[in-house]
Amino acid sequence: MTERIETFHRLLLEDHDLDYRIVIEPDTGDIDRFADERFGASRVGSLSATGKGLLLVLDTAQNLVRLEVGYRLEGIFTDAFTAYVQQQQMVPFFRAGRIADGVLATTELIVGRVLDAKADLEWDDDFGGPGSGGAGASVAAGIGETPDEKGKKAKQNARVATGMAPGEVVATYLGAMAAHNADSGLEIYTPQTQSMLSSWVVTPAQMDNVVGTYAGCSALPVHVDSSEQRAVIAYPVTQRGCAPWFLARVNGQWRLDLTMMQRAVRFGRNSAWRLLPGVEHEYAYAFVDWRFDANGFPLSD
Repeated sequence: MTERIETFHRLLLEDHDLDYRIVIEPDTGDIDRFADERFGASRVGSLSATGKGLLLVLDTAQNLVRLEVGYRLEGIFTDAFTAYVQQQQMVPFFRAGRIADGVLATTELIVGRVLDAKADLEWDDDFGGPGSGGAGASVAAGIGETPDEKGKKAKQNARVATGMAPGEVVATYLGAMAAHNADSGLEIYTPQTQSMLSSWVVTPAQMDNVVGTYAGCSALPVHVDSSEQRAVIAYPVTQRGCAPWFLARVNGQWRLDLTMMQRAVRFGRNSAWRLLPGVEHEYAYAFVDWRFDANGFPLSD
């Protein structure tokens, strides 16, 4: 896990000129003051040619977390976005005691925000000056605590109606994500998927990210195999962030097979999906006419 986090940090610097640091301390005292002072003392942003710096501070004794944002990033990582990341991404992982997973998932969300900013032409290399802008607010990390059930969004039932087509199952899944329904036992999942998700932490931020990503995707025709027991919904190669969906029939009804996503789908440094080379699977039929490079990224004609 540490190696993967370090890889993300290196790619953030190489691809986006973003100097991102993490500090985990047993007791920071005043975490806001600590984050501000550590940001300056560690010269966060100095590795960036344009001075872009982020500092994630986690206080394990006080159950507090803070994302300190440099001046040059305040236009992208606003107070509202920073608070959202802390509350909707970090806290659920830390509450489950999965600190390393939470740090990694938060880093992935930061990468996504940078890519969105670049796509929206908000990424300004000349914005602001060096140092920390003090953006963000410290929040309770809730390490090892039981989540409060109050105030949760009303959850969509996410049932599979008789005769529901693969595309309708995917739409139902996206509706469940929009409702922040992280129930691993939803009917739209295969039994194997239900078992896999039962041990996962799925945060509101991750669910929002899935919904936002696929909102801009235009699906190709559903590709069902000859046995009519497997189906694949893919997207044009140009929509690089839109990974395909895999479905299997269970008791005559289509269900999402997310175990296939875990087993054979990976994402590159710019959130582009690829198929892991050498992994055999029952959905390969859908890609016999596709071309892939040596790393498994689909190639356009």
